[in-house]
Amino acid sequence: MWVVDDETLQFLAVNDAALKVYGYGRDEFLRMNASDLRRSDERRDFLRNEPGGTVYRGLYRHRRKNGDPLDIDGVGHLVSWRGKRARLVVINDISERLRTQQALERVNRELEVSHERLRALSRRLLEIQEEERGRLARDLHDDIGQALTALKIQIESLQLAADPSLRGRIAEGVETVQHTLERVRQLSLNLRPSQLDDLGLAAALRSHVDRQCRVAGLAAHFDAEDSPQDLEPDTETACFRVGQEAITNVLRHARAQNLWVRLYSSGNRLALSVRDDGRGFDLEAVRSRAASGASLGLVSMEERIALASGSLELRSAPGQGTILVATFPVARAKNEAAA
Repeated sequence: MWVVDDETLQFLAVNDAALKVYGYGRDEFLRMNASDLRRSDERRDFLRNEPGGTVYRGLYRHRRKNGDPLDIDGVGHLVSWRGKRARLVVINDISERLRTQQALERVNRELEVSHERLRALSRRLLEIQEEERGRLARDLHDDIGQALTALKIQIESLQLAADPSLRGRIAEGVETVQHTLERVRQLSLNLRPSQLDDLGLAAALRSHVDRQCRVAGLAAHFDAEDSPQDLEPDTETACFRVGQEAITNVLRHARAQNLWVRLYSSGNRLALSVRDDGRGFDLEAVRSRAASGASLGLVSMEERIALASGSLELRSAPGQGTILVATFPVARAKNEAAA
């Protein structure tokens, strides 16, 4: 704390705490003015605020007697000191606080860089995963699927020429091949449905909903009349995978009778809604299990949505069913952007 002349900023009085902070003796202080404390990189005049005011405040860069930097928060009040117009100034040393703040900002910048690298790595891993899924799906459909189809035809031709006593066993072989062929087709579609690349998101999701509900015995309700068109492939893939995971969770856990899936536009975003009339669940308990790594389905959806700059809303309660709403930014197709 000190008192300075309002005109010259000459020190008129100074307390022991200021002497200790700045390192000057009292006589030295009283031969100086406030400007003498400024660091060379400080461009602001100390407490030179709007004229006519009675309270002055600001953050300033000072230096101690030994040259060490000192950052202060200063507040000055107009007072009368022995007949002179003066200012009573109270300062707080905020050097450590600023150093801590700067260190935190530096750490935050480094963390953000690390997070961005992790996001880029996760994004690339998902891209590689989709590429591998597509390759495996094509191999299953084109190579193994065609080989099984040819095998089935060959066995069926043998059945016609075989001894009647063997036709029953051959028929069992045909049935086994047919079952294996259907299983290969299911695996191929689950890995990456060809409709997603050939016909788009709505067609692929509709096919997936119908197929899964038919197997599980659920009533399927699908609506994509209001969905945006000409979406970027990455957006379509992210949305399809989230829908696929959500539908899988319904089939595994919900014990539902109906499944509603809707694609629609929400403002300038693509929205996906997956709703069921099942038994529901305790949302906090599920999030707790997901945080501990015991349940990866929700974590997988949240990660994929975050990488696509989307958002996720999940609502559920025991006995009240579940609704999931995921939204994604819409990046229009390249031909539209070029136009």
